Amino acid sequence: MKIKIYRLLIKWLLKEMRRLKRKKATRVEARPTVPPEQFPQTFVIESFFLSELIPILTRGANEEMHFLTGPKLGPIRIVCRLAAPVPLNRQSPVFVSASAKSVASVLIPIIEQGAELHICAHSHPGGGAGATTPSGTDIGCLGKLQKNGSPAIGCIVTRDGYVRFFSILTNFHVMVLGSGVKEITKNVFHITR
Repeated sequence: MKIKIYRLLIKWLLKEMRRLKRKKATRVEARPTVPPEQFPQTFVIESFFLSELIPILTRGANEEMHFLTGPKLGPIRIVCRLAAPVPLNRQSPVFVSASAKSVASVLIPIIEQGAELHICAHSHPGGGAGATTPSGTDIGCLGKLQKNGSPAIGCIVTRDGYVRFFSILTNFHVMVLGSGVKEITKNVFHITR
């Protein structure tokens, strides 16, 4: 059933991309205009996967961090896999960090398998949608990644099931499929499982 949903979703997204491309190609205009925005990266993730991710990222009092990956079809990224855990060098209830060497040790096998880093996920203390707001450290870290060409986005979760996806430079859209999910605002969800 899950594969059928992915196939239908991918088929629809590809059809929509082709339609937009045809529309752009057939348009004739007398004066130059600003080119239409590209089809944004679309991250597709199941609510069940998020319901399993939240306890992993909130298992103790300290913040945790994991990298998420999966297949990629053009601008469509299916988020369905946890990378190996990143060896952390600092951890507290409000901070988590890893060395460049430990991050590379996790990301290199992903790249060698032909995949890409889709999401850098970590936890925040507190509860509710407001607790998922990216900190200055979150913005700086993800901004560095994106300025160096990474298409990855960020994800922050709380113990009570709130999940925020964010980006500094990348235009993106997130689709959370399945039951037990409520969209609070754009790219902010509550997982109720």
